[in-house]
Amino acid sequence: MTQRVLLVLRKLKIGGIERATVNLANVLAREGHEVHVLVLKGGNELEPNADVVVHRYDFDKAFRRTGVGLLYDLFTRALLKPLLPGSGFLWRGWYGGWYFKRFVSGLERQTGRFDRIIVRGQGAFETVWSWNDPRLWQFTVSWPGSLGGGRLRRFYLRKLYQGKQVACNTPKGTEQLAKLLTFHGIEPKRAATVMNPYDIDTMRRMAQEPVDLPQRPYIVHVSRLSDVKRQDWLIHAYVQSGIDEDLVIVGDGPKRASLEALAAELGVEERVHFVGARPNPYPWMKNARLFVLTSRSEAFGNVMVESMICGTPCVAADCPGGVRNILVRDQARLIAENSIEGLAQKIREGLINPPSLQEDPDLVERFRDVRIMQNFLDLPTV
Repeated sequence: MTQRVLLVLRKLKIGGIERATVNLANVLAREGHEVHVLVLKGGNELEPNADVVVHRYDFDKAFRRTGVGLLYDLFTRALLKPLLPGSGFLWRGWYGGWYFKRFVSGLERQTGRFDRIIVRGQGAFETVWSWNDPRLWQFTVSWPGSLGGGRLRRFYLRKLYQGKQVACNTPKGTEQLAKLLTFHGIEPKRAATVMNPYDIDTMRRMAQEPVDLPQRPYIVHVSRLSDVKRQDWLIHAYVQSGIDEDLVIVGDGPKRASLEALAAELGVEERVHFVGARPNPYPWMKNARLFVLTSRSEAFGNVMVESMICGTPCVAADCPGGVRNILVRDQARLIAENSIEGLAQKIREGLINPPSLQEDPDLVERFRDVRIMQNFLDLPTV
């Protein structure tokens, strides 16, 4: 039985949330469902297939264009945010939920009633937190963080999660979120775990596209260049490993200049290649000898799955999050102690004795989009 589905996210940029949402939209449409995607803040680096209907509606801008909305925004920014640090989402989501409900009602008058509504990412459901509906599931796809925090954090978490239908994309994320909410006495209406979907066949075709690769064998890292991804650890571990291969870093971000300076300081600027953000990073993954992930935390770790789909084994720091849900069986050998020294050791091991991905096809087949799609369609909506 086909369904009408609305997927909501903040932006369509190059990122894990965005890729997973586009993958889900595409497989739903491919399997005959009617799919709409609502983008709240813009971005066009990634686009779903043509049979997916994309809507763009910035609730914040729409509200500020009203005289009352502009005054409200100025008041909350000037007075309430300083009194309640981190509360910006609270005031935006209060009216954002009303805008969201109105948007859905208007769209349903044209297309018919949605069977389910999926809001993906913290930023998206912070924007619309005040609307509650039995069809709506909010997916938290960032690491929930440590336990603790005072009354203010409890107040914020209650607004986001109390009585809501909440899903995470790894068992570890679900477990940590449950601990966090229990600590603060918060009870969601329902909780679930649904992994991220991947169009494996399309990704493998994309990995065949020609790109300018280094002349020498290399290892690869794909991510936004930011503090949480710890590319400084990556470069230090690369140097400490003493390997002959080059290092290719695919991605861009605020840390690029400092990372390029670090490579020069350590004398490896000729061997570390910064190629920038790429809509299709898969050729660099496919042709690498090893993929390395160095994040401080990683709720899921899309790039690990993508690398394995491309046939390249992964080294990953044993950080909080979903690493141990993704790298299982023989591939788990390359989960490194969470240190630069541990990463260097596993980089050497991964090159000398890599896991054979071909001998364990279910390592990636468990993420095939058609399988994961059914998990989404099985989420209760009553």
